[in-house]
Amino acid sequence: MEIYNEEKFKRFMEENPFKFSEERIERAKKDFYEPRKGVMCDELVEFVLWANGYPARHEKFGDHLLPIIKRNEWKNVLEVGCGEVFLLSEYLFEKLEGKVKFTAMDKCGFARDSKDITLIDDEFTENYDISGYDLIIAQEPCEAAECIIKNCTENDKPFCVILCGAPHKRLTGEIDEDVNSWYIYLMKTYPQCGFGIWRNGRFHSGYIYSTEEFGL
Repeated sequence: MEIYNEEKFKRFMEENPFKFSEERIERAKKDFYEPRKGVMCDELVEFVLWANGYPARHEKFGDHLLPIIKRNEWKNVLEVGCGEVFLLSEYLFEKLEGKVKFTAMDKCGFARDSKDITLIDDEFTENYDISGYDLIIAQEPCEAAECIIKNCTENDKPFCVILCGAPHKRLTGEIDEDVNSWYIYLMKTYPQCGFGIWRNGRFHSGYIYSTEEFGL
């Protein structure tokens, strides 16, 4: 898979298909021109997928979720850790023709408003009230991951989460030395959940969900 094609990278930056802020554009440039061994920012991941003809992360996840949401006739979905431009919620809202309400939540602050998506600028916690939602979804929500898993399993709420490719703090405050140890911890702590490996192009990470319906 081609990564460091400067001509394509410049075109990607000019077109800005994922509505990156100036800060995120600078982050992508830094990782492109000063690559780090074994690590790549989210923005550069999106470029690599785009440059090689793979679906964007939110598109691949959204296409996986669409038939499940339709089949269950869920009407109210919460996305946690949506990022400043909430692309997953927006994508699903459009694909479902506005028939499902989407709420996008993040503590990072939003780069724009939306007439279609309800935005919550707040931190998701293990005790956050999720009673009003049919489904909780998240794409690499960092430290909110275990909060989602614990909250949803305790409240019997359907959920699915694509985990980050790096470890994050446990609810106990500890942090694992590597991502595989973190995944193992989550699987052992929440054995009632399903677990798999989410793949898109050359990238892969853990994937945890409430029922086999979300399985890969």
